[in-house]
Amino acid sequence: MIAYDGVAALLLLTVVWQMRRRLTLRFRGVEVTARCFDRDWRGKGGPQFLLSYTTPDGVKRTHSADEAHVPAGTREGDSVAVLYDPVAPERAETALVSRTPFWKHYDMAGLLGVALAIVLMVHVL
Repeated sequence: MIAYDGVAALLLLTVVWQMRRRLTLRFRGVEVTARCFDRDWRGKGGPQFLLSYTTPDGVKRTHSADEAHVPAGTREGDSVAVLYDPVAPERAETALVSRTPFWKHYDMAGLLGVALAIVLMVHVL
């Protein structure tokens, strides 16, 4: 029973950590316009879009985004809004992802559902 509680706690911590990161970007993030400079097809599934932007301090940064995280029809040379954390500029997401409501983050909602199912099955049954 303790092992199941540990797995559920780990899943819940993952959800909290990721949602904290996303909320931090939503509320504290600085929006910049990035330019799509390449699409990488080597991974599984769809392409990874490579986005380049420059922060106000003049540092050029690169961000990789999944196909679902950029506007539909994005091609090389197109602009994409990106939010980055001014405290930790390496932490960035496209504005499209950052502004998505929690219930539409199926990965996090799914982990939360699995964690709650484990807790219910162990403690109720």
